[in-house]
Amino acid sequence: MWFRRRLAPGHGSFVTPMLPLRTARLELRDFRAEDFDAVHAFASDPVVTRYTSWGPNSEEETRAFLEGVVREAAEQPRRTFSLAMVLHADGALVGSCGLMGRREVYREYEIGYVLHRDWWGRGLASEVVGALLAFGFGEMNAHRIYAQVDPENEGSSRVLTRAGFRLEGHLRKDALKGGEWRDSLVYALLDEEWAELSARRVVPG
Repeated sequence: MWFRRRLAPGHGSFVTPMLPLRTARLELRDFRAEDFDAVHAFASDPVVTRYTSWGPNSEEETRAFLEGVVREAAEQPRRTFSLAMVLHADGALVGSCGLMGRREVYREYEIGYVLHRDWWGRGLASEVVGALLAFGFGEMNAHRIYAQVDPENEGSSRVLTRAGFRLEGHLRKDALKGGEWRDSLVYALLDEEWAELSARRVVPG
């Protein structure tokens, strides 16, 4: 279990989590100051950040990101989880992911993930999304987890759809990046939908 005790039903605050999270190939842990080089390698890449709401980062922006997420990790109660994606095999940091608390009274979180392009197409994003959903719904008592995706980012849309997310809407020119207004697709998954999907994956013993 990631928590010392479960949440009280209907409440958004929670006990300090037991991180890191683990998947078949990854450890999802809090960032550290010494992660700068690995983070900047993908955060400064214009190809990687083509569809993100930020970047490509300068060195100052990457340092500011790391300083910010280290502060967030110390907050109590903690509502935002920005986590480094680290390979079990060799300890390489290959991306960033997380759940960001939004409307606390509605138990709502936004999910996000970004990978170094050398690791695209290997199923790591799906692996991470599955772990974050289990964390959010199973341990953080989330009611709704959503993502906002650039309409041209077909790969991310496929990852979310395979995980069970539903397309809820198309926001027109709601995001500004590099002086250009861009659209967003909104995908979301509810707690009861996740429970149903999880039950289907259980193989009777």
